[in-house]
Amino acid sequence: MCGITGFCYESKNLENPILKICQMLDLINHRGPDKSKVFCSNLYCSGTARLEIENIKEGSQPYFDKKDEIVINFNGEIFNYKRLIKKYFPNKDIKTEILLLLELFKKKNVSFIDEIEGQFAISIFDIKENKLYLFRDRFGIRPLFYKYTKSNFVFASEIKSIFSFYNEFINTSFQSILNTSMLWTNYEKLSAFDNIYQLEPGSYLIFHNGKISKKKYWKNSIYKFNDNDNDKSYINIKKNFLIDQLKKALLKQIHGEVGFASYLSGGIDSSIIALLLTNITKEKIDTFSVEFENNEYDESNSQKKVSKLINSNHRSIRISKDDIANNFENTINHSETHLFRTAPVPMYLLSKLVKDNGHKVVFTGEGADEILLGYDIFAENRIRRFWSRDKKSKLRPQLLKKLYRYLPQFKNSRYFEMIKDFYLKNLDDSKNIFYSHLVRWDQFQSINKFFNQDKSKGHYNKVIKDFDNLYSEKFRNLSFDRRTQILEIETLLTNYLLSSQGDRMSMANGVEGRYPYLDDDFCNTISQVQSKSKLSNLKLKNLLRDSFSELLPKEVINRPKIAYQAPEATAFFSEKKNHSIIDEFMDDLKQNDNFNREAFENLVLKFKDVNINQRIGFRENTAFIIGLSDFCLRKNSKKWIHLPKKQYDIEIQKYNI
Repeated sequence: MCGITGFCYESKNLENPILKICQMLDLINHRGPDKSKVFCSNLYCSGTARLEIENIKEGSQPYFDKKDEIVINFNGEIFNYKRLIKKYFPNKDIKTEILLLLELFKKKNVSFIDEIEGQFAISIFDIKENKLYLFRDRFGIRPLFYKYTKSNFVFASEIKSIFSFYNEFINTSFQSILNTSMLWTNYEKLSAFDNIYQLEPGSYLIFHNGKISKKKYWKNSIYKFNDNDNDKSYINIKKNFLIDQLKKALLKQIHGEVGFASYLSGGIDSSIIALLLTNITKEKIDTFSVEFENNEYDESNSQKKVSKLINSNHRSIRISKDDIANNFENTINHSETHLFRTAPVPMYLLSKLVKDNGHKVVFTGEGADEILLGYDIFAENRIRRFWSRDKKSKLRPQLLKKLYRYLPQFKNSRYFEMIKDFYLKNLDDSKNIFYSHLVRWDQFQSINKFFNQDKSKGHYNKVIKDFDNLYSEKFRNLSFDRRTQILEIETLLTNYLLSSQGDRMSMANGVEGRYPYLDDDFCNTISQVQSKSKLSNLKLKNLLRDSFSELLPKEVINRPKIAYQAPEATAFFSEKKNHSIIDEFMDDLKQNDNFNREAFENLVLKFKDVNINQRIGFRENTAFIIGLSDFCLRKNSKKWIHLPKKQYDIEIQKYNI
């Protein structure tokens, strides 16, 4: 796993390209602290900060093919690279992923991307054609950003390298603030900064003659089926079907020369991964968990039960409110985006624990909820549609209490009446293709009061229009469950769970995450299973739970889905003294017209009152964390420009064209 960066440029407009690429690479050295190298010509420069996992001695990059004048950089893992070598190049001496990618590109051009399985961001520059290609994996596990003008094109694994190239402050995007308050993340190519974009998952980009073109090379296989009982193409599930599929995914991903660890959250997804890894390797594995001082968030009892069952070498980190407040700014420095909650902070600290214990690779259960229907929103969608058929029913809304029994507001009868009213607003529109997410998105109407309302007018309708353009045709024949899946995968999974809470937090400490539930073959196969088999009535991940019912304790199998959470806005306030960042934030609001300063001042007063702050609602928390993260983004980004000249421990390869 690595960090990659580079730029196409006109030599007359850039005084010292080697210094520039070294500065850009140095900013993302945390992604690949083992070895850094750059390639530089008078048309193009690129660099890689390498985390050595596979082919440690031979996988140096950027790799330059002098004969064909092609430069390639690669961030990620290609899990089928040995099979592809055997298939296409049995008589060539190819031992590394980077060489396989180069030869496959020379053989198949851009269609080579259809052959590879894994998690990756790839850059390829053809010197003869003066043409740059960028490729990103199917689910967007590995990040890739870009910014361009007519005279240059800059790309990087992280935005800070792009700031360094342009050496100028770039404003945070107000649209990103609004998107995060409505969708909890950005969508499509948008990033947290104006005119800096991300390459969409499952896509490739070509920059040539000052212009860019993009194309989607992959369409999620969920689109291919429609939960039709008469469709005979669905898989007939047999005993051990899911166990066998997951084992295959894991066997592909046990890949590299440096060993691995596994996260253990206490939930069923990570427990299954840790169990299967133990069974496959026949060894004690190292497992890592987050514990919380606040019992409301803590899942350590379940974590310890599973660790004892599989006899793992278990370590955990205990998180306090102070840990959240003290590490929030640094977390934003690595996430490089607006956050709607503090949950990435513990993951940042957990990956540091993994690194400190000598690991570079960690397995995670992320993706299981989206692929196997494990989120509350899948069941909530069914409850709302059922309730909509008899809006006056007193019993039907009670199903929400059953679904959300772990949330205090659903236990309190007074609050529950208010919640019912909120749900009723969006109950009738069951034919809307975005029906599953209307309740979540509608919260924007309340959060919006914390932002500049003149500037944010019409944003809700704009997003709906954008989504109509993106999905109306593709959703036409899809079932409700599959529409919900797609929306979760292409918004929250890609841009938040795999990025802000995933890659960005683990790679901040030079640790690579592996995601077996998002294995290409596994996802393609599971998409051929009907939704009713994955979610039976309101039993989330029914297929997964039944498949492992004899292998894990009942309390793990039957444990309800509990959303991973961390202490939120109140972590920055105490009876004795508020965190220093609060005063900085409030001072900054005086000159930031994106926010409603009066609304934030009232909110801060509410947080400071310990008698009130325990009753802070989700929307107030969301607004505060978005505002604070915007402040931290702008504060951190000032450190990414005007970098001092220094000596870099980076191997340099020059090439004159």
